[in-house]
Amino acid sequence: MAKKKDYIPRRIEQLLPYHDNLKTQTAALVGQAGIVTGDISESATDNADLHAKDADVNTADATKQAKVATRQVSITTIIAHVRAFAGRVKAHPAYTTAIGQQLGIIGDEDTTDLTNAKPTLTVKGAAVQGDVKIDFNKSISDGAIIESKRGNETTFTFLAIDTEPHYQDTRMNLAPGPETRQYRARYLLHDAPIGNWSDILTVTVPA
Repeated sequence: MAKKKDYIPRRIEQLLPYHDNLKTQTAALVGQAGIVTGDISESATDNADLHAKDADVNTADATKQAKVATRQVSITTIIAHVRAFAGRVKAHPAYTTAIGQQLGIIGDEDTTDLTNAKPTLTVKGAAVQGDVKIDFNKSISDGAIIESKRGNETTFTFLAIDTEPHYQDTRMNLAPGPETRQYRARYLLHDAPIGNWSDILTVTVPA
């Protein structure tokens, strides 16, 4: 069965209309699939709080950082409440897919296919000996196998398995002077390589 995307948006410009709809549909479906009047009041309270905090963020430039932090508390609260609400509704014997779609608590199908995909490698910041930062796009993979060759090496050799979308190469140059390094990566999924090798990223590390 295909993996579903998370049904709760993270970006505020998407979360606000999403929760507006959830509030409206919760009221419309009260009495169905275990939805009770308390759900209506919780949703309304959360919704009003988030709208108020978002308005504060948009109008108070001087205190934006603090307002964003307080808004994040509202976002975290909403996500926790929506997940608990959705879990309870979905577990109810009267729950139907139609109700889930109406409430917006079913994620879209994730059609990402890594079979023929390849990571994109980029170097972050200025490369120096002992500190070459390589970023890659993780997509839906568990991480990436990273290989490298440098100096006069003619073949790629294993460098690391990284489960985070960045890798720090801490090696010093093989010889005095600048060194040319090449990197490539391939996705990992369930501990097995998948997809194609990335395009080669070439980095010159100064002396």
